[in-house]
Amino acid sequence: MRRADRIAIEEMGIPGIDLMERAGSEVGRVIRGYAGIAGRRAVVLCGKGNNGGDGLVVARWLASRGVDVEVLLFCRGEELSGEAAINLGRARHRRIPLHELPDEERDGPFAERVARADVVVDALLGTGFSGVPRGRVVDAIRMTRAASGMIFAVDAPSGVDCATGLVEGDAVQADVTVTLCRVKQGLLLYPGRSYAGEIVVAPIGIPEEALREVGGKTLYFERQDAASLVSPRERDAHKGRFGRIAIAGGSPCLTGAPYLAGMAALRAGGGLVTLAIPLSLHPLYAGKVVELMTTPLPDQGGAHCRDGARAFLDDAGRFDVLALGPGLGRGDGQRAFVRELLERWEGPMVIDADGLNALAGEEALLRRSPGTCVLTPHLGEMETLTGVDRRKIGEDRIAFVREWAERLGAVLLLKGNPTLVAGRGGVVSINSTGNPGMATAGSGDVLTGAVAALLGAGMPAEEAARLAVWLHGRAGDLGAARKGEAGLIAGDLIDELPSAMAPLESRDGLR
Repeated sequence: MRRADRIAIEEMGIPGIDLMERAGSEVGRVIRGYAGIAGRRAVVLCGKGNNGGDGLVVARWLASRGVDVEVLLFCRGEELSGEAAINLGRARHRRIPLHELPDEERDGPFAERVARADVVVDALLGTGFSGVPRGRVVDAIRMTRAASGMIFAVDAPSGVDCATGLVEGDAVQADVTVTLCRVKQGLLLYPGRSYAGEIVVAPIGIPEEALREVGGKTLYFERQDAASLVSPRERDAHKGRFGRIAIAGGSPCLTGAPYLAGMAALRAGGGLVTLAIPLSLHPLYAGKVVELMTTPLPDQGGAHCRDGARAFLDDAGRFDVLALGPGLGRGDGQRAFVRELLERWEGPMVIDADGLNALAGEEALLRRSPGTCVLTPHLGEMETLTGVDRRKIGEDRIAFVREWAERLGAVLLLKGNPTLVAGRGGVVSINSTGNPGMATAGSGDVLTGAVAALLGAGMPAEEAARLAVWLHGRAGDLGAARKGEAGLIAGDLIDELPSAMAPLESRDGLR
């Protein structure tokens, strides 16, 4: 956004003061829509940067419409420069009550005004902020904690890193964040998301050409994006056209995982789904899987092994897609099973759970795999796979998945809230669906099955991963609406997958 702003001003000749005027006016309109105007008292908290300049425009806009408004400037007026300084002069000309608070000497009475105001506007820190707030800004942020009215943040709540979503010190807890021109990715990532409240995007007049020239590489994947990837089935379709999918997994204590993945693959549209399970466990599945098929493989003590992988590959022509890992378990045999398949399987492959754990430190093996891989780790599996501490990963999840998708030569799907998907080329999508009720055993197996089904239908790996994540989250949202979050189980997600998909299949899937 900073680059787009610069292009609009320096290359396209749009005065920066006009962009600031539009920004502040749009924030004012949002405030009017949420909190009303008549008889309202507002306090605008301003810093010394352009975010403070936006706040000064907000104050002037509200005052011109009859709001009792005052500005608290947490610096000396002469510290403002550029467009912010111009708007300070305009606010003074308009005789808006404006109080310079460069130190804490007079904070007491003004903190009370913030606490009693109907509207508090946070215009302290802008999108360039990172790290820990310091100085007078900290005092200003703390004033907002006692606010009884609605808090509106301009562009981002002060204290939230707009790139990473990190909150390393004090931060404003906003009711509404009016973010300018485009959503900042840090507002969609926790913990920043929990400080943003409701997010409203306000246009400020930056031309689309400037945004296209910048070429952002982060996508917020929403319903319309999901609908764009789905077409109604042809009327003469048959099951073979929607993929012959193998789910390779299962071990003595983890018999349910491949079943969940297989049923999810069917519910997400898979044509023919087969569970590739250890021969010793086959009797457990024989009477349970009605719609699923099975292919028993040679095992060692009920666990998959290299001989089983070779037997599978000898008959690999039966399958289009392989999902590897649900319920696999850990051991030397399972590691040999995974590595044998990775070295020789030439089709699309989804790797999850212990399939990922078996590949710890095997970056070179992943890169030279002849098939297209979709990796679906949660944070702990990502740590095991890459050797990078999970706390380090959490410092900038988007940059991390972008880098490692390139390094591993795979589509990387990092599960969490929100789930991220990165492919080659550096584009990272942030998923918009899902809820905490999905943090339940088997949820990841359901996602693996959904990815496999979409790959089986011929969808490119990156698109299949993004759509599967959206459908998985949407199924969770539908299930939570019916049953609540606390009692949600993986089977509920499977049951809701058709309802998540159905609106997208119609010609009017965006409704």
